[in-house]
Order: sequence, then structure tokens, then C-alpha cells
Amino acid sequence: MHHDTHAQPPEFIQRQHWKYQSMRKADLEKDISIQDLGNWEAFTEEQKDIWRLAGSIPGEQVQAACEAYAGGKPMHTTVEDVPFFEHRDFPGLQVVPGLLPPETQVLFTSCLMHRDLADAGHKMNLQADYDVPYPPESSSPDPQRFDSSFFLRERSAVEDILVPKVSDKHKQLNTEQYLYTKLRWLTLGEQYDWPTRSYAKHATPFPADLSTLVTGLFPHIRPESGVVLIYGAKDFMPVHRDVSEQCQRALASFSVGCDGIFIMARGEDEGEGDNAPRTVAIRVRSGDVVHLTGQARWAWHAMARTIPSTCPSYLSDWPLGTPGATPQEKKMYKKWKGYMGTKRINVSCRQVWD
Repeated sequence: MHHDTHAQPPEFIQRQHWKYQSMRKADLEKDISIQDLGNWEAFTEEQKDIWRLAGSIPGEQVQAACEAYAGGKPMHTTVEDVPFFEHRDFPGLQVVPGLLPPETQVLFTSCLMHRDLADAGHKMNLQADYDVPYPPESSSPDPQRFDSSFFLRERSAVEDILVPKVSDKHKQLNTEQYLYTKLRWLTLGEQYDWPTRSYAKHATPFPADLSTLVTGLFPHIRPESGVVLIYGAKDFMPVHRDVSEQCQRALASFSVGCDGIFIMARGEDEGEGDNAPRTVAIRVRSGDVVHLTGQARWAWHAMARTIPSTCPSYLSDWPLGTPGATPQEKKMYKKWKGYMGTKRINVSCRQVWD
């Protein structure tokens, strides 16, 4: 299946994107067009006919996947079966509310933001314009021993300054400015090239533990690339389609941190009947997974906005709470306390090649 990676989205979803992006938080809370699948039991019968219970992932499977992700460490709580829902009018749009347990979310965030961000082999948005002083490689053979991290630095140390490659185009950044205001994206595994909207074979391997988690939860996905998006309170993702991959496999999109408003569209601006314009809006919470398969895999969609001050308490103080931190590391993390309380992280894991 071939799609134009540079095609422009229909105007009707652009208008919906702007609607939610510009809406006040109080109005978002009251907007009945935004569906929260974690509250499905309270839906009306009409809403349940639209968002249909499509199945469940057994608790034993979820627990096994999360424990394998943690290197075999047993979880502190027993996981129940996790239901998932599919939209009647958007075949293949499936939402799995609360799939990742809280302790897995904390580990998930730590792996991404300590280990993977500190790996220069994973591209991130600032590499093109700055010389980034990366932390030294970890001295531990344990991939989940986070002894090398940008969060183990002072917020404004002179020796850690990011120097622009072209001095008259960009200003120098200290670590605080970089992490809080300038960091936008990170790519894992096969590297997605944003200007060309294509993939090139790359030597950076997809993180083995994350691959274990994804395939443990979704055995039909062999993750080769992960696009990590880091949102601040006012950040959003424009309307786009994920159509650069060279295979037909499903995509699993994991969220941690603050809530977001995810929208999807089908049809055309002047379409009629089955091709009439339709949109759906979903409130995505920390631990939720959006699974796209079938027709929905190639649909126009966007993250219209992040909702600030909605990060769950077990994650909002991160990097405090990082697993396995030493007393000295905890002391450094206190200087960054509350980072995740201001952020939303989304990781879209996908297979690229047949």
C-alpha cells in the first residue's frame, strides 16, 4: 500500500484540531464529544454502541510482559484483565485504557528519559543545530541501571552548555532550557528522517527491553522503530498520517504523563455517504495505549493538545522515584523534581520493513 507522505490533510480535521487546541481547559472537561475510554462503564447505551468492547488482554499476559520488561523483577501488584475498545465507524481504531500499570510507567519513563535520551545513537531534534555534550556511557552491564543521564547534571552548569553549530542562528542552551523547553522528539531503532518523511537503515538497535514489552502485549508487532514525542503544556502534534513504513503491520502508541486529546478523521471535505467527513476525539491518559490497525492505521490523526496538571501522582515528581537510584542520584533528582508533572510522553512503536 503506497501513500503520498507529503499529502495535505482535509480541512475539516484541521478545523477540529484548532477547535481543541484553542479550547479552555474548563470547556474541555465539559465537552461531551471527547470520549474517555477509561470511563466506559459510565457510557450511555448509544455511546457503547459506538465504542464497542472488542476484547481484553489477559492480566497474566500483561503481568508477564511487564515483568519481562523489568528484567524479571516481580511486580508489586497483581494485574487484572485489561479490556480494549474499538470505534464502530473507525475500524481498527482501538484504545486500551490503563494498559501499563503505574510501576511500569515509572520504569518506562526512566528508560526513555535517562538511558535512551543519553544515547547519542538515538537521534533527537537538537542534534542538527547543536553540539550536544552527552553524558558518558553507563558503566553498568544492567540496561536499567540509570547511572548516566542528563538529569544527573546541574540545571545550568557551564560545562554542560549546548553550543549552536551556527552561532548567529541559535542561542546557547543550558541543561534546564534544553530539557524543559527545547526537547521535542527522540527516535529509537530505525531512524525516521523528518524532512524527507522516510526511513533509512540505521545501526542503532531498538531497545531490547522495550521490544520485549511491546511484543509481550502485542505479539503481532515486531517493533523496529519508536518515535518518542515529548510534549510541554502548550505543545501539540499537527495532523498527519503514519504512512512511511514499508509494511502493513499495526502500530502501538504508548502514553505516560499528562493527559492529551487525540483526534482521528476519515472521509473527505466534500465527501458523501461512507466518504463523508467524520472525526473522533479521545482523552488519552497516562498508561493508555492507542492501537492502530486496518483502515485506522493509515488515517489522518493528531494530538491536538496536552492538558497540564493532569499527570498522575505516582509519576508527577519524576525523576524522583527512578528505580534503583543511589542516595547521591536521589539528591540530584530532587533538583529536577516535578519534571514529568509538566510533560506528556508518547512513544509510537512500529514495524518498518516487511
